[in-house]
Amino acid sequence: MSKIYQFQTENQIYDDASLWIARMDRGLSAEETEALRRWISASAKHKECLLEMAQLWDRMDKLSILSELFDSPSVAASTKRSLARPVWALAASALLAVVGLQLFMPQTPLTQPGTEQAPVLSQQTSQPSNTLYETGIGAHSTVNLPDGTRLLLNTNTQVSVTYSTDQRLLLLKKGELLVEVAHDKQRPLRVQVGDKIVEAVGTAFNVYLKDEQNFDVIVTEGRVKVKPIAQITQAITGPGTDSIQELGRGEKLSVRNTHAAAVEAIGATAIHDRLSWRDGNLVFRGETLQDALNELSRYTPDNFKVVDARINQVRIAGLYKAGDVEGLLLSLKENFNITSTRSADGVIELSMQQ
Repeated sequence: MSKIYQFQTENQIYDDASLWIARMDRGLSAEETEALRRWISASAKHKECLLEMAQLWDRMDKLSILSELFDSPSVAASTKRSLARPVWALAASALLAVVGLQLFMPQTPLTQPGTEQAPVLSQQTSQPSNTLYETGIGAHSTVNLPDGTRLLLNTNTQVSVTYSTDQRLLLLKKGELLVEVAHDKQRPLRVQVGDKIVEAVGTAFNVYLKDEQNFDVIVTEGRVKVKPIAQITQAITGPGTDSIQELGRGEKLSVRNTHAAAVEAIGATAIHDRLSWRDGNLVFRGETLQDALNELSRYTPDNFKVVDARINQVRIAGLYKAGDVEGLLLSLKENFNITSTRSADGVIELSMQQ
């Protein structure tokens, strides 16, 4: 079964609500129960979104815990009334949530009219279920998977997620992905990128796919293993482990033309700068202008062309909003006397004034 989620904007409240549904699905600890109480109490919108997400994921049975989290009897009664709503009412409210709130939930394939809502995935899923998530140019989004794993998708990213009884497989087709892995020793999470597999059990790491044969992996928590796809079966039985590379927190692995370089340690500042896209920013610390333009081009449909060789020597530093082309051009003009014009075919040409 295949579904497609297409994201255009990020709504953190709904992301958080979805994560709480996943947590309640596997059971809350005492600390998480108290944290949920605080989250709900922080805003009336939080409770409203939690109920809507439960309806969308058909998990209203998990919200009986809410009646214990509200001090007001009237609120608790309202929650219980919500739990008693008939199935047809839940379907109608789910449809309104998708249309009115622009939550891009699974769409029914044209070839399968009337198919069911995307299931909550678990180890008991009898058939692998495949879902495709993607972001447009300049967009980034957060996906909370039902097992508690969280995906942060950068600009122009496409990843398919397939859960089966023995693994959680993410196929990164293009773009950049930060994965915060929910711990599940019996079912490792694997990201297929090019002809390699990045494997983790419970950790956090970033994968940037530059093209089919080139990508970078940065580990922010725990450890991951990078191995050829062909080694997945062999690694279980023993031979061939010399081609497996292991990374820990604060380490980076670059793969170029399918060949992996040595693992390198990078500082916390470098990691923060590299992952600043999570906040919609780009941080440069002395990169060449051409490298900066290449990075900025990921976040905008605009194309750039350096027509003055002197510009190749310019290095820039600072924080820029991802996709803010005009802001960067203004900074170049004010700081480096670099002007820009648009050619007939719409390309932004950069030159340096005399």
